[in-house]
Amino acid sequence: MMPLRRALVGLGCALQLLATQGLAQASAAELGAEAAAIPIIDAHFHVMMWIDAPSLVEHMDRNHISMAGGVGGGSLPTIVALGERFIRPTGMGAWLGLHRKLDAADFENPETPAVRSALAMIEADLRDRGARVIGEIHVNALTTTQEPANRFKTPADSATLKAIFALAGQHGRPLNVHAQWDTDTVQQLERLADSFPSARLVLAHCGSNSTAGDVREMFERHANVCCDLSARGSPPLRGRTVIFSEAGLDPRWQRLIEDYPDRFVVGIDTVHDWQEYDGVVRAIRRGLLAHLSPETARRVASGNAEEWFGLR
Repeated sequence: MMPLRRALVGLGCALQLLATQGLAQASAAELGAEAAAIPIIDAHFHVMMWIDAPSLVEHMDRNHISMAGGVGGGSLPTIVALGERFIRPTGMGAWLGLHRKLDAADFENPETPAVRSALAMIEADLRDRGARVIGEIHVNALTTTQEPANRFKTPADSATLKAIFALAGQHGRPLNVHAQWDTDTVQQLERLADSFPSARLVLAHCGSNSTAGDVREMFERHANVCCDLSARGSPPLRGRTVIFSEAGLDPRWQRLIEDYPDRFVVGIDTVHDWQEYDGVVRAIRRGLLAHLSPETARRVASGNAEEWFGLR
């Protein structure tokens, strides 16, 4: 074999290995050290009961995270103390409460008195109390949540959820839904997206167990569907497949994110101690942002969240 040919074959093998391992070093070189300090808006963060405000602020500052929240649940004193750095959500508690106390027919009917009351509360939060997003709304979390009470499946295109999505659209705020990638759920999500095309539908955890090809097809059909990438780093959480780790980014997802740079945000989601919190941030910076082009990385890190939540 000629030396040049051997060199070319060797280069091809190296590139194939690079893709197989999910690394995208060329893009990492483009962003370089900037990924370590690029400002982040944490668009999917549950303020757990163990989290106190001084410690959270300290870790946010250390990790260059300007704001966090976007989903319900957690320690109210810490949320209040976080002040304007908290992205206020609405609807998650009401949704889960309705599911616990109503049968399926009443839960899926927006004219049920309890549902009407919840819709009025959500609208008041959006209109009068500074809520920036509706969510996280669980529609299918049978195998993709650590919380047993949330492991249920309900139609993602029910009249109740369409009414909630309409409120999101009317007030210019996103709706964040937790929906794993079952065929029937995906079809229902598409009908939900079509019900109010000008409203933004955010897939929590980007569908949890979806592939890049799955999400690409959804994006191609629905301009109003977006993703948060929380809980898609490593180690994998219950039922969710990994997109990135500190070692790198799956090249199929890298291409998708670069093709749709305005459709993704990042999130830390649920953590159980500060070591885990810092590790998730490292994976976001080293395994995701460092492997995107600089402009895409800035959008995914904070620019899209600023736009979606009206933070600018």
